[in-house]
Amino acid sequence: MRYIGDVLLTTPAIRVLRQSYPEAHITMVVNKGTEDILRYNPHLDEVLAFERGATWRLVRRLRERRYDVSLDFFNGDRAAWLAVGSGAKWRIGFVPERSWRRLLFHRLVPLPAGHMVEKCLRLVQEGLGLKASDRSLELPTGDEDDRYVAQLPLPSEPFAVVHLGARYPVNRWPQENWLRFVNELPVPVVFAGGDREALETAWIMSRAKSSAMSLVGRTTLLQLAALLKRAALFVGHDSGPMHMAAAVGTPVVAFFGPQSDVEWWRPWGEGHVVLSTASEVESVVRLACELIQQSRKRAPG
Repeated sequence: MRYIGDVLLTTPAIRVLRQSYPEAHITMVVNKGTEDILRYNPHLDEVLAFERGATWRLVRRLRERRYDVSLDFFNGDRAAWLAVGSGAKWRIGFVPERSWRRLLFHRLVPLPAGHMVEKCLRLVQEGLGLKASDRSLELPTGDEDDRYVAQLPLPSEPFAVVHLGARYPVNRWPQENWLRFVNELPVPVVFAGGDREALETAWIMSRAKSSAMSLVGRTTLLQLAALLKRAALFVGHDSGPMHMAAAVGTPVVAFFGPQSDVEWWRPWGEGHVVLSTASEVESVVRLACELIQQSRKRAPG
């Protein structure tokens, strides 16, 4: 799996595997940099991170374990060859029409339409005959992550987490809109993200009339998840943090641009809003306030 969101959206399928095979040893192979998403996942025995230049070392580790079954949740070339290299007795994977991948798998599942969560569940349903009753995402954090966030000087009132990152520039909401949004939203804003978001966040912070706080570059993935659990709202683009917010139950306002596939990548679950990057600031503020009010009503106590 390539990205943070890809990995996170497999978690309902991972849970089905564990429930169906409680005694099995289950290993997940992901790209380096995404493995923390699964650090505390209770359904996995092992997570292996793929690093470029270390393919044969990973293949040797996989072959040593003598796996019975491999499941390829992603229809890329590298994953297909790793499945073969693992030596697994039974290989299951998605196969588009007229694909050479047909030669590498024992059981083929047609690549379906629909959300990525449904796609991953279909692989275990059709490939192994399993059924899922729980389709929710899982993103547990560690005690140390929760403690880190607890000691931060966060607003005492409900606040919104804003993440400015997007994989493609064309999918971004305009920077000037973000500034107006932060100024007009009637609750505090906490910016989150990595180094890629630092310059744009600094530009907005230097011009914002309202109080805003920046944690950009100051959280790990799981510390970000712990922060999102405390937020009343997440606002951002189609991105890994968007999926993380949905996974921990925080309402999401997500911008999808022309290179975003809403059907496959929308925030999973109920109570989220997907908007176009052509949306007006006033309408986004109104929707954000409505979601925050709903979030307050659902909060315990």
